[in-house]
Amino acid sequence: MEEITRLRKVAIADDSPAFLAAAANYVASLPGFMLAGIASTAPQTLALVEAATPDVLLLDLGLGPKRGMELVQRVKAAPAAPAVVALALFDTPEALAAAKRAGADELVGKERFIAGLSQALARLFPSAS
Repeated sequence: MEEITRLRKVAIADDSPAFLAAAANYVASLPGFMLAGIASTAPQTLALVEAATPDVLLLDLGLGPKRGMELVQRVKAAPAAPAVVALALFDTPEALAAAKRAGADELVGKERFIAGLSQALARLFPSAS
């Protein structure tokens, strides 16, 4: 009998409609993952995390107050908090350090989103890849 594998739910929060659309299309195409929803503001992001209970949240660090770091902390403080993959324009050591301090699990630079996200998801969910 074939093992039924649970789809991992991915939520995306970004204030760029074009990036949200592209990221949502990409996530929807990934085997083993499903799109849990999208948000474009900090309040929408918190409501989405609460309502959709995603396994992972892709969070633009440009979103909300304090460049998204406060939002990372608020998401991670929630019960059953998802893994947080911070999205930055560029994947730099400084951005990674700041994201990790805020509680993010991974950092992906938008300049190499597809490769970076694939690697981050493989690290977060080794059995899914």
